[in-house]
Amino acid sequence: MRILLTNDDGIDADGLRQALDELKKIGDVYVAAPEGERSSVSHHLTISGRIRYEEREVPGAVKAYAIWGTPCDCVDFGLDVMFKNEIDIVVSGINRGPNQSSDIIYSGTVAAAREGYFHGVPSIAISITDFNPESYYVAAKCGSILVKEFYESKNNTDYFLNVNVPNIAYEDIKGYKLCTNTARIHYNTDLKCVEEDGKHYVEVKTIGRDIDMDENDLSIDINATDNGYVSLSALHNSHISDENSIYIKNIIKKLKNY
Repeated sequence: MRILLTNDDGIDADGLRQALDELKKIGDVYVAAPEGERSSVSHHLTISGRIRYEEREVPGAVKAYAIWGTPCDCVDFGLDVMFKNEIDIVVSGINRGPNQSSDIIYSGTVAAAREGYFHGVPSIAISITDFNPESYYVAAKCGSILVKEFYESKNNTDYFLNVNVPNIAYEDIKGYKLCTNTARIHYNTDLKCVEEDGKHYVEVKTIGRDIDMDENDLSIDINATDNGYVSLSALHNSHISDENSIYIKNIIKKLKNY
């Protein structure tokens, strides 16, 4: 198995390096990752201009490149240029912090897996639910198991897999939970206009978040990891809400009056 490993925390991030330590046990690992942090860039993809890159020495990797671009750029260039026709599966992570529920919209980690999926390659995003973990070992171990099983599973290009691992001891992991529902997360920010050296800025500070969900529903990824499970969500490219189409049909009927 030939694995393309990327992330949004940068090529020097501990999560990527510890993921590599486990992934190299099950396959050949090729790295194409941002040269620095690119968190919360979502599915930003460069479609014109130049992107700088350089080869790096990353212990355990067959070959590694740092990319002055986004996580999606890394996947694009990894699959189409640097390791063309050499990759069997894309792995994005291990992200520092959770990528769950509505937060997956912002996530560069999840977007990199989505980009691999767009290329028709089995793809998986892996995150740990702690922003300051002492170790990524448990997430790396669970992640490598899932990479192997996901790669060997049927129809693995019909969707891409989003995985979140709780920051607990391996023996305390209760199991793996399929999550089919999501919570709505809203971040509370303090915005302040400031002036410095004659220039005007908006200073942004996150002061908390509100989560709208049923706390007893373990099919929501946040609840699953809070209760000691590794959450697994199958994602795809459709943003269409079939259940709400009836409301659009009613709007269309009214539009005929215009």
